[in-house]
Amino acid sequence: MSRTKPIYHIDNPATDIYVGDNRDVLPQIKKGSVDLIFADPPFNWDVNYGKWRDNMPREAYLKFTYEWIDACLRVLAPHGSIWINIPDDTAAEIVVYLKKEKKLSMVNWCIWHFRFGQCRNSNFIVSKVHALYFAKDPSKRIWNPEQVLEPSDRATTYADARTRKTQTPSLRVPLDVWYGKYWGRIQGNNKERRNNHENQIPEVYLERVIRACSKKGNLVLDPFLGSGTTCTVARALGRQSVGIEYSKEIAKSAFERIQNGPVRLENSFESVVMRAFFSVNNGESTDEVILNDSLRNAFVKACDKELTKMGLRRRKESDYNWTLEIMRKEGKLGRVVNRQKRMTPSVKDIEIKRAKEVARKIIDAGLPKEIDRIMCDPVLRRDFDQKTKKIAPRIDLYLVRKAALNFRKKGAATK
Repeated sequence: MSRTKPIYHIDNPATDIYVGDNRDVLPQIKKGSVDLIFADPPFNWDVNYGKWRDNMPREAYLKFTYEWIDACLRVLAPHGSIWINIPDDTAAEIVVYLKKEKKLSMVNWCIWHFRFGQCRNSNFIVSKVHALYFAKDPSKRIWNPEQVLEPSDRATTYADARTRKTQTPSLRVPLDVWYGKYWGRIQGNNKERRNNHENQIPEVYLERVIRACSKKGNLVLDPFLGSGTTCTVARALGRQSVGIEYSKEIAKSAFERIQNGPVRLENSFESVVMRAFFSVNNGESTDEVILNDSLRNAFVKACDKELTKMGLRRRKESDYNWTLEIMRKEGKLGRVVNRQKRMTPSVKDIEIKRAKEVARKIIDAGLPKEIDRIMCDPVLRRDFDQKTKKIAPRIDLYLVRKAALNFRKKGAATK
């Protein structure tokens, strides 16, 4: 059999796209060379995938399933992991095959939950797909939990002080049921939607898998390339990747997407800001973190550290602060960060009263932007502080900032 060559290739990081049956292509890939495999095979639901037959007899489909799994496991490195996205129909068979026949270890049986299931009356509406996570050797597998941490419900909803005393304050590894914003099925006018592609998986799904189970420079394989989500996200995260697609037309469209880059990956910036905030806020509100010089400096450093760790470029302080403010307004940070902090009892009433007077004068004289924007932007905040010093040279700048924001809450500090 002649050797199949990639039909598309990009460098830095290397990305190769093959066209053909993966059972023919995979034997030509070096044994044990792949660090991570993500497979989203046809479900045999009679979907139009071009020339691919998606309505095989059951036994034929299972035979096909075991064959592509075998081919994948040959190229998987000893430290490698494989994820398989599969519905109820075949999840049990795959689990038994991997555990009993192939002697792999199950790390997690995750659930991708979505709210946009197809309507039916014959039984309960399907609103999930199984995300099966297996490793050849669990003790050697690549595992980067710090890359995918998320705020704990105990921190955001219940303000449990114990969460701030852990090694990752107020943060946790995600649960094994995945859902939320950007986690739904890619339908209709979704920004990720690619025409003529069936059953797309959201970018955040692949981002979590790739960040958690591979390192920068590692090789990621998708034996069923489809719309190209795996290679698109892998490339954006600095991973090499190989995609195999049966249809030449679908492969062409997927390659265009890979070249254009991901749509949602920048939304991971919100996750960075959220993790940084909970790592330094010590139970304080977003206002306190933005207004208090010490907390704000710690927050900015935490954001820089998170972005560097994730291989993303650093941003300006104003980007961090404003993103935090937007997330507060949208209720994404939970009730604990929306509570108003009272002035410390050690501050004399006369100082608070004077701070309010100064803030009122500055606001009445006119502001270049909304007070929220001013406090989030270091340049505008410095100008505000200079105005404060001209009026009251010895006053606590923090108190005046706080007073100005309190006017905002009463609707009196607008542009």
